[in-house]
Amino acid sequence: MNLIRAPLKKLLLLAFAMTLAACDKGPSTPPEPGAKPGHLTGKLSDSQGKPLSNVTVRIFGFETGGKVVKLEKKFPGPASEYDIEVPEGKYDTPAARIGLEYNDRWYDLPLAAADGTREWTVQHESKQGMVRDFVWKISGRVPGLDAYSPSGYWGGTIEFDLAAHIADIATVEITLTPTGPLIDGSTGKPLTFTRKIPWRRPEDHFLFDVPIGKYMATAKVLIGSTPRPLRLASYTIDPTNPEEQTPPKKPPLKVPVEFECQEVKTGEWKLLTPNLIALPPEE
Repeated sequence: MNLIRAPLKKLLLLAFAMTLAACDKGPSTPPEPGAKPGHLTGKLSDSQGKPLSNVTVRIFGFETGGKVVKLEKKFPGPASEYDIEVPEGKYDTPAARIGLEYNDRWYDLPLAAADGTREWTVQHESKQGMVRDFVWKISGRVPGLDAYSPSGYWGGTIEFDLAAHIADIATVEITLTPTGPLIDGSTGKPLTFTRKIPWRRPEDHFLFDVPIGKYMATAKVLIGSTPRPLRLASYTIDPTNPEEQTPPKKPPLKVPVEFECQEVKTGEWKLLTPNLIALPPEE
């Protein structure tokens, strides 16, 4: 009996091991066109198709055997493509950022996936090669994020509010006029936002998807059919050291509005939200 049981036991153990191996593989994807086995590759471009400089590509995953892998590689550029050698294993969606100086400020901004997706639905295997093309977008919706959240757009967000009572019922019109090239060197266009008083929704306080640039802001209130210019104040609050801001004693009719980027952790940057405050017209 022992001679019979021993081979049977070995067969059962072998079948169990094969089952575990099959489960460990998990879902996989077929090789992508142009994939380079053992590498993460892709294209880099701005919205006009030009190559990018100072791009950082990151990828996280698990090497075969379970070891955690965190890879980061910088491409000073100008580069129209990138290539990173990756140990054999399974990996999550790569991410890329671009760093640059603009109007004497440093910016570190995320790049978008050229195919319009936000994340891979399953991990990808490096042995068959991985491809992820990136494009620099300064406006438009971010896939999968809330349309009523500042993080839901590739452009920046400005918070707009009233510093005093203006009217019980009125329409406020805010215009942002670029005063120079936008952050990617392109030519911007004036943007106009319309808001109703009284406020209808919390998100009405935000001016969404403003391409990063330097703007001159003006505003007017329409009470009935008569437009009247509003006085304005603009500032940006440091989230690590918030202080209540008070409008100047003699607010002007137009103010500059700029975006700032802050390093919240080492290597992690956040685009801050400028504040635009409207005050009643001069009597």
